[in-house]
Amino acid sequence: MRIKVGQDMATGLLFAIIGIGALIVGWDYPMGQWTRPGTGVLPAILSGLLTLTGVVLIIKSISSGDSEITGINWMPLALVTLAVVLFGFLIDTTVLNFGVFTVKVPGLGLWLAMAISMTVCALAIQETQWKEYAIFLVFMMVMAWGVFICALGMPINACPSFAECQVCWLVTTPAKKLYEALFWVVR
Repeated sequence: MRIKVGQDMATGLLFAIIGIGALIVGWDYPMGQWTRPGTGVLPAILSGLLTLTGVVLIIKSISSGDSEITGINWMPLALVTLAVVLFGFLIDTTVLNFGVFTVKVPGLGLWLAMAISMTVCALAIQETQWKEYAIFLVFMMVMAWGVFICALGMPINACPSFAECQVCWLVTTPAKKLYEALFWVVR
C-alpha cells in the first residue's frame, strides 16, 4: 500500500511532531497532586491532545483519500505568527535591550493588544466578514477580561499602562463588582 502525503497527512504530522516536542519540553514540569495540580498539568494535557489530533488526522488521511497539497499560502502563516508576537510585546511593558541602547515599549493592556493581534489575524483571511469580526472581537475581549482578570485574578492591565484610563476604570469597576456579585450568588 502506497501512502500519499496530502493535506491531512501533512497537518497530522505537523500536529503530532509539535505535540510530542511540547511533551518532551514539559516532561520535567511538576505535575502536583490531584487536589492541587502543578504547572506541568496543562502543558501535558494540551500537548497530548495536539498529538492525539495529529494521530487522528494521519489515520483519516490513510483510511480515506486525501487531497493533494497544491501549494502553501505563506501570508496567513506569517500574519498569524506576527499577531502572536505582537500580542506578547503589546500586552505588557517590554524592555528591548540592543546593547548600545534600550527601548521601552509601553504595554497597551489586554483589550488593545487583543484588538491589534486579532485584527492582524483577520487580515490573513480574504473572506473576513468585518461586521461579524467586530462582534466576535468584542465578545472575545469581554470573555478574556472576565476569565483572566476577574475570575482568575491575573495581574493583567485591561487598559494601557502608560495612561490611567478613566474610561477603563469607569467600565471595569462596576462590571467587576457585578461579576463578583454574580459569582457569589452562583457559589
